[in-house]
Amino acid sequence: MNPPDLSKLSDRPARGPLSKAGRVGAAGGRLGLKGLKILWRALAKTVATIWRLTGALDAALWRGVKLGGRTLGRWLAAVWSITGRAVSDLLAWLPSRSGRAYSAFSGVILILALLWIVDELRGGSTLTAAPADGSFSAPIDASDPILARIDGRYVHLSEVASAALASGALQPGETLTPAEAFRRELVSAYVEQRLLSRAATEQGLQREPEVARKLLAARDRILAAAFMERKLGETVTDDQVKKIYERNADATRLGEAVKCRHIVVATEEEANAILAELAAGADFGEIARARSLDRATGPQGGETGYLSRNQMTPAFAEAAFSTPEGEIAPLFFTEAGWNILEVVDRRRSGGVPFSEVAAGIRRFLTLRTIEKTVVELQEESDVVYFPVTDAPAAATEPPAAPEPGETSPGG
Repeated sequence: MNPPDLSKLSDRPARGPLSKAGRVGAAGGRLGLKGLKILWRALAKTVATIWRLTGALDAALWRGVKLGGRTLGRWLAAVWSITGRAVSDLLAWLPSRSGRAYSAFSGVILILALLWIVDELRGGSTLTAAPADGSFSAPIDASDPILARIDGRYVHLSEVASAALASGALQPGETLTPAEAFRRELVSAYVEQRLLSRAATEQGLQREPEVARKLLAARDRILAAAFMERKLGETVTDDQVKKIYERNADATRLGEAVKCRHIVVATEEEANAILAELAAGADFGEIARARSLDRATGPQGGETGYLSRNQMTPAFAEAAFSTPEGEIAPLFFTEAGWNILEVVDRRRSGGVPFSEVAAGIRRFLTLRTIEKTVVELQEESDVVYFPVTDAPAAATEPPAAPEPGETSPGG
């Protein structure tokens, strides 16, 4: 058997394992390209699907926005229509009697609420923290010092002074300092009064008829005093007092003036008895205050002040200017009664100084202003008085018993 020819074998193409690998690689390349194409198509479909879905959602959202806008518009229009009708009905109702009453009541409630809020802010916003020892320090108020605090509401010096002045513990014109207010226990008295007043209010005592009448009387008295104080402050001024003095200056330059004391009694017997008492050392002023019929000078001990001749009645002037200083004139009679006259002083008047008559002029202006104001107010108002006279006392004796044979009115 012949051996194979190896040279021929070398000239043939190789068909072993390497040839199969090449075929597998070629096939894999074709398969990868096809997969890429499939993946690209899938990605394109996904993008297209998302795009269509987004468009659909956008269209639905836009339709929803438009539907919501139309719904909101209809709702707002309905609300506006209802509100307009309500406002129109309210404006038509307010001028009515019930509408005015409601408006007034609402206004009062609103004012009270605002006052309460202001009071709370005033009392509560300035509270200071308590120190370690548990004490409190009040805020500094230079114009009106704070002296106490009641449930968050501060008590000022002006409030304590007003209460003390009303109670008589403080005299008009008297200055009250914080230290003096505590020393005289006016602060504690004010606090106690406020606490008692609040307790009475909480129990409704202000609605009881008797208490309400007293409150009304106190209110009228305070308002009347405040009104007259302002009126007098506008009328009785230093300039006005000076003008009256200068206008009547000639009346003070009438020559000699006499200062007297006198007592007026009804009978000559009583006058002689008083002269005897004076001679025995009795006090002229005391007798005048107790027994003189002249109530203009009696309370002042009978003193008349300095009077010129033309300011007296003829009989009075004759006795005054003919009696030496320090002596008692002989008894004389006037329309007022029997007069006992003592000449206290005598002077040649060249004019009375303003300082001596300013107080009298001011008192005259005050009384005249009060009288004029009251008359004007009465004329402006419809004031009617209903005087009542005491009825005669009814007989208290029992009726007489009927005589035999008579019948009583009811029998």
